[in-house]
Amino acid sequence: MASRKIEDLTPRMQEKAKEFQRRMEVAKLPFIFTCTYRSQEEQNELFKQGRSKPGLKVTWTTNSRHTDRDAFDIAIVKDGKPVWDVKVNVNINEIPDYLEAGQIGESIGLVWGGRWGKPDFPHYQEV
Repeated sequence: MASRKIEDLTPRMQEKAKEFQRRMEVAKLPFIFTCTYRSQEEQNELFKQGRSKPGLKVTWTTNSRHTDRDAFDIAIVKDGKPVWDVKVNVNINEIPDYLEAGQIGESIGLVWGGRWGKPDFPHYQEV
């Protein structure tokens, strides 16, 4: 099972995750880490979803930065519950908390998946 532990990231990415966490607290944006490290086997299985296995596509690659311990995913928490319904086709202005979180991540030198052609709003990785 994929890890949610900051300690499973590279030392440099641990520092970034802790700074991200600190700035999110200052901004009063509650969130949880949903994935830090993921094994290559787990990544391969996720890639099969929506392709050779039932389910929605949740990843576009087998070459994830999670397997290198250089990425984390988050979920914003609203009313004590994670907000999971962040689809690729949503306008970022409709989910302002994810936009603010993305700006926080970028301000500390992370690449935010929300800027990609196929946005991944919960995703952050090393440059």
